[in-house]
Amino acid sequence: MPSAPLPDGHWIEPQRLMVGEYPGAAVIAETQARIDALLAAGFSYFIDLTEAGERPPYDHLLPEARADDGRYVIYVRKAIGEHAVPLVPGSMEEILEYIARALEVGHRIYLHGGTGIGRVNLVAGCWLRRAGLAADAALERLNPLWRCNPQAERQRQYVQAWSGRALEPDVDADPPLDPAVLRILRSRYQGGLIGLACADAMGASTQFRTPGHFAPVSGLIGGGQWQLPPGAWTDDTAMSLCVAESLLAMESMDPADQRRRYLEWRQRGHLTSTGQCIGITAAVSASLSREAPVGGGPEAMTRAGIIALFSASHPRRVFAWSAAAVAVTDASVAVRNAAMIYAALMLAALGGARRDELLADARDLWSTHAGVPIGIYDVALGDGAVRTRPVAGGRHTDPFAALRLVVATLLDSEGYRDGLLAIVNEGGEADLHGALFGHLAGALYGVEAIPPAWRAVVLRGAMLRDFADRLLAAALAPRD
Repeated sequence: MPSAPLPDGHWIEPQRLMVGEYPGAAVIAETQARIDALLAAGFSYFIDLTEAGERPPYDHLLPEARADDGRYVIYVRKAIGEHAVPLVPGSMEEILEYIARALEVGHRIYLHGGTGIGRVNLVAGCWLRRAGLAADAALERLNPLWRCNPQAERQRQYVQAWSGRALEPDVDADPPLDPAVLRILRSRYQGGLIGLACADAMGASTQFRTPGHFAPVSGLIGGGQWQLPPGAWTDDTAMSLCVAESLLAMESMDPADQRRRYLEWRQRGHLTSTGQCIGITAAVSASLSREAPVGGGPEAMTRAGIIALFSASHPRRVFAWSAAAVAVTDASVAVRNAAMIYAALMLAALGGARRDELLADARDLWSTHAGVPIGIYDVALGDGAVRTRPVAGGRHTDPFAALRLVVATLLDSEGYRDGLLAIVNEGGEADLHGALFGHLAGALYGVEAIPPAWRAVVLRGAMLRDFADRLLAAALAPRD
């Protein structure tokens, strides 16, 4: 059996799955030393079973990718109390699915709780049962200190009663993802989030201005109506992050939880670039104050892109949840339909469509999974709908017009940079149009297409990349 990089580490599956103690410590240098030891031993997937606030965090010290092989490093929290068992039906199955999917694509997993004795053995025992071991054999493979601890009796009974299916070959299962494919996916996810924020920040500089009456922008210069610092983004990105945070925390579509996070954003600047709520529209403010949505405008469409990132492997869910996410703050049926079309475009981009294939691939996704008449898609983006580039500038409330402008810009430009500069320098609703374009183009072309100088200037870039990685992990892990 290969040695463990940390003293209390224990292999459940040699060179693939280890359980152990919490790698974080009160002293950052010690935490970094432990992380470095795990990375040097080949670990690239960390599953944290502790509860938020239970131990000093360490995930912010993890690198984006391993230095030796370039494999991205993933951190996932699936909290269980130290001597508790999952109370929510399906929670254990989902943790095991995270393990299965990570192993399937070649990650080496470090599964930990606090001490490396309690809850990790609960999960490891269920994993072994799922792999086909009888209860006694599974328990025998686990930590002796846990097996004889009276406080773990409830957890041992849970393992003994576990009825998870054995892992048998599935002839219909998708083949494991190649590391090169995973790198492309990660680039698209990071491109989607960084692209959204950069575009939102640049559009804020020209928002509400009249074309021809301002010097064209060529980078993230700040200023604008809100007098923002360079790289600061506004409501379109912040509200999208609230949706992302809710999906990751609740592991499902929860309108009430999303609304609660919007209130945190409005009242305390939660998930903002500057610590302040910037750019909130009158319609969104009214919807949050009245606890019921009112008619707004196309702003809510950007949130559909986040839904697509989170549930890319479940297109039907993406369409239904996109409409539900819009309905939290907007009562307009047209905006909901437009958001679903935008979600189809994002799914096509994430699926590898080329620029000239995007509309056709999105239409196929709509006809197969949306459960809504194809005529709605064709009215918005069908033949001839985007041939003549719509006029930008001004204040627009037609969500289909916003879609056409974004798609026409994408088709007429050579890449992320050229398209974004074209759309934001037309003023008007530049932040919204820019955000919609940047979110989609970033996912289509990947993060490398965004100029490095813009990526360096955009505020809270590390947080944006972390959200992207967590959304990708969520999209790859659960299967139902």
